[in-house]
Amino acid sequence: MLLSDRMRAVAGLVQPCKSIADIGCDHGYVAMELVRSNICRHVIAMDINSGPLDRAKRNIIDYDMQDYIETRLSDGVSALREGEAEGVICAGMGGKLVISILEQGKRLIGEMKQVILQPQSEVDEVRGYLRKKGYLIDREDIIYEDGKYYPMMRALPGAFGKLERQISGNLEQKCKKSGVYINGIPSSRQPFHISEVSKGEAQRLTRVQDTYGPCLLAMAHPVLKRYLLWQKANFENIRNNLLSQQQLTERQQRRVEELDEKLSDIVFCLYCYFKYK
Repeated sequence: MLLSDRMRAVAGLVQPCKSIADIGCDHGYVAMELVRSNICRHVIAMDINSGPLDRAKRNIIDYDMQDYIETRLSDGVSALREGEAEGVICAGMGGKLVISILEQGKRLIGEMKQVILQPQSEVDEVRGYLRKKGYLIDREDIIYEDGKYYPMMRALPGAFGKLERQISGNLEQKCKKSGVYINGIPSSRQPFHISEVSKGEAQRLTRVQDTYGPCLLAMAHPVLKRYLLWQKANFENIRNNLLSQQQLTERQQRRVEELDEKLSDIVFCLYCYFKYK
């Protein structure tokens, strides 16, 4: 079974369960890996296009897994019935599409135990959506494969919203009462001491968590460090090229300011690696 490191890592984020739905299943390899490794007893492999679904069907039959995996033509979770799955997987699609699937299926998905996401783009927007909608990102991973970085996450629907309702208003009260980090990460796993963070820095903290991942930062993930340093080099190169010009336009000056903010955020994130060195 031709399972890439990226897809294997996606499967590794799934908590053992009776049934899960793989949205945009492509060749069906993730579904088969979940059954093969006894993570899930039953998988509903779904895709909006008949071509990938037909390929998945053939692969499932070839590996004699048709008793454990069923396929359905579906736009998002539209063909999924209430109570059929304990979670969903959305991997290998754009971030805006991931958000659209979560939003359109929010009533159904909101009652599930887990959501596994591997957006190919707009990752910060996906994390921001999860944060605003009350999901708790409780585990993340990032893979470097074929010259690209692939972040992925497991989120628990409604978990952070429940914590938020138990904790009153301002940042200091939240920290004193429960030690909950801004995106729901316990203080024991966070890379920064909340007592040292001002309200102004709290906005930056939320921004960098959305951009680079609260759990990845908390665990000082080695692949994330490579990504941060790679991003830093790219931003510095762009900034230096802009500043090499004799006179900047107003638009170019704004771009330099944006790059300065991004570089400052990266240095802020790299602190967790010095802390755990």
